[in-house]
Amino acid sequence: MEASDRYPLVLSPFDIRGRRLRNRIVSTPHATGWSRDGLIDRSEVDYHVRKSAGGCGLVMTFGSASVDRSTEASYGSVALWDERNEPALWALADGVHEHGALVMSQMTHMGRRGTSAISGIPLRAPSDLPEGVHMEVPVPLATDELPAIVERFANAARRLERCGLDGAEVTSFGGHLIEQFFDPRVNTRTDEYGGSLENRTRFAREVLEAVRATVSDTFIVGFRMAVDQCLTGGLGPDDMIEIARSVASTGAVDLFSVSGGTGATRLATAFFVPGDMLPEGVYNERAIRFRQEVGVPTLVAGRNVEPDMAEAVVAAGVELVAMTRALIADPDLPLKIADGRHHRPCIGLNDGCIGRLYTGMPMYCSVNPAIRDPGLAEVVEAGVPVRVVVVGGGVAGLEAARAAALRGHHVVLFERRTVLGGRARLAAQRSGRERWYRYIDWLRDEAEATGAEIWLGVDADADRVLAGKPEVVIVATGSILRPEARLPGPVPVLDVDELLDDGLAVLPDPSSGSALILDDDGHQLAPTASEMLVAAGFEVEIATTHPAVGDLIDATQLPFVLQRLARDGVRLTPNVTGVASSGRAVTLRHLYSEADEQRERIAVVVIAGRRMALCALPDQLAAAAPGLPVVVVGDALSPRTLLDATAEGARAGANIAAPAHVMAS
Repeated sequence: MEASDRYPLVLSPFDIRGRRLRNRIVSTPHATGWSRDGLIDRSEVDYHVRKSAGGCGLVMTFGSASVDRSTEASYGSVALWDERNEPALWALADGVHEHGALVMSQMTHMGRRGTSAISGIPLRAPSDLPEGVHMEVPVPLATDELPAIVERFANAARRLERCGLDGAEVTSFGGHLIEQFFDPRVNTRTDEYGGSLENRTRFAREVLEAVRATVSDTFIVGFRMAVDQCLTGGLGPDDMIEIARSVASTGAVDLFSVSGGTGATRLATAFFVPGDMLPEGVYNERAIRFRQEVGVPTLVAGRNVEPDMAEAVVAAGVELVAMTRALIADPDLPLKIADGRHHRPCIGLNDGCIGRLYTGMPMYCSVNPAIRDPGLAEVVEAGVPVRVVVVGGGVAGLEAARAAALRGHHVVLFERRTVLGGRARLAAQRSGRERWYRYIDWLRDEAEATGAEIWLGVDADADRVLAGKPEVVIVATGSILRPEARLPGPVPVLDVDELLDDGLAVLPDPSSGSALILDDDGHQLAPTASEMLVAAGFEVEIATTHPAVGDLIDATQLPFVLQRLARDGVRLTPNVTGVASSGRAVTLRHLYSEADEQRERIAVVVIAGRRMALCALPDQLAAAAPGLPVVVVGDALSPRTLLDATAEGARAGANIAAPAHVMAS
């Protein structure tokens, strides 16, 4: 079946304001953290142009791009008020258009959502109520201040059109200033901008009318908003539809872009970039109803990561589908859909993209190393193919094997287990992580399709490796729990990997006592182990050396992790370390008071602890074959994250060069 027959709607064009989108696939605005001082970095331009080259229909740019110097967002956001950005905007528009897509930019004022630490200017909002995430008390906006902000939106739109962009999106989404006016719990004003729905939507209408009045008839004006705040006592679908009708009454909105969540609390914030603990297409049904009742073309965003789901929501009446994180994972997704090829799958982890931004770091992608290192996107055939042996079939080894095979090298991969994926496959056992298996399978299929041989159940020592007469060896053998991390004493102790690998087979009967997880990791391992132990019938406690359980989990995932732990009744104990066990009791020591406390009737202790590289092979190879190039990657080099493993593996495979003696021959 041709792709155009399987996905006739997603791949069909869509006309809006006299402009034609070549398909229904959209990349919605998001920050990258690559720009500084509000100025657009060239890497940002190239990144968006790349998505156009990959077949995206509409490229929307610059999440939280500010129209006002007093409202800078963090994470390296873009200042649309700064005329110094005009050359970059021109380059962006020209580059996107050259590859056949349309381009729009988001425009916003953050209101109380943010911090004055960036600009030194106090936050401004409808009222003086602080937001539940940043917690800074804003200064209430005076009525006579609002016309100037309205005009700044119009000025930004004028600049975008002058620089060649096809449209601008005004946003309220994420709890930005306009949504703050919508929300009666945040907007306590008694003037013409507070109280009734008519008054609370007045500011949004004035912004949209001013933008529409300042641009040409063919310039697209969009409005982004939540279809549901996903907040107890917050604005739900009924409220948001009424708000949208009021906003649409201006006649200024050509396209509504809808998703869910808000910035009012940490839990509601986790809804607006839905990670792997929320279902795929999480807002599609609400968007379908929104489109039917508001009657304006609509774009839906929220974990639409596969073309089948996108096709279904378009068939239900929503005109456009955001596949933003799927396009980060594979910017060629639209072309691959059209050609019937498999795309590199987004796994919804968030740790490499939005999660990094929330900690002030630049955006990468956990499964697409080319976001971190754009040079990895261009596969260049090797001038002199060589024989490459990869030892280890986790994601680092698979990425290395794929990249090397794509370049034309002769690749053999050995994996000691009978399955591929390493620790990523173990981590995939957490609920909601089914797509991790898809990523592992995609890597295997890609490597094998380009000629790599994969051998499972082979514990490759130096002799086995050298038997293949390799000219380059890549070692990706992973890591093990440090011996000193195991709790001394008689209580049974499991490495978290043992638990995740063998499950119920390694556990005692839960009637014999409770389970204690000792967590030095701070990421998802302890909660993942907890989920398995609770399902097996244990009462569970997580005791961590960190200030809180999940201390290193990104802000978009942590609220759902804590929610699940609370619902499971898991006891959370921070700032302690395990000392020893005696009988069936375990001693915990507080890191700061140094006081000891006992946990009685412990049936099993699970260690999510410090690890060490499993990397004896390079020394063995150096002794047996001096001069043989050996590259060590991933946890075998230094136990870290999925993001590091994928990047190092791909880089090692892509950078293989023929040794001098091979070149000479």
